[in-house]
Amino acid sequence: MNVSGCARSGSLALAAVLLLLCGCPEQVQNDAPALNAPCREVGQRCEVSPGKLGSCVLVDGCRGADCFVCQSQH
Repeated sequence: MNVSGCARSGSLALAAVLLLLCGCPEQVQNDAPALNAPCREVGQRCEVSPGKLGSCVLVDGCRGADCFVCQSQH
């Protein structure tokens, strides 16, 4: 094995040790409403279908309790 091969394997070993010591970052809690949560106000972000973003709109002429729907942004 040549010198550059030793340096490369040493770098990989160091990276592996650092990964084991540091571990994965802690998950951050997001205070924003979940994308798949039901619409509660106009302009709220929502998910029309998996991976397809939308925003909440008010249904015209609705007088009931559930007048918000998620509308595609595209």
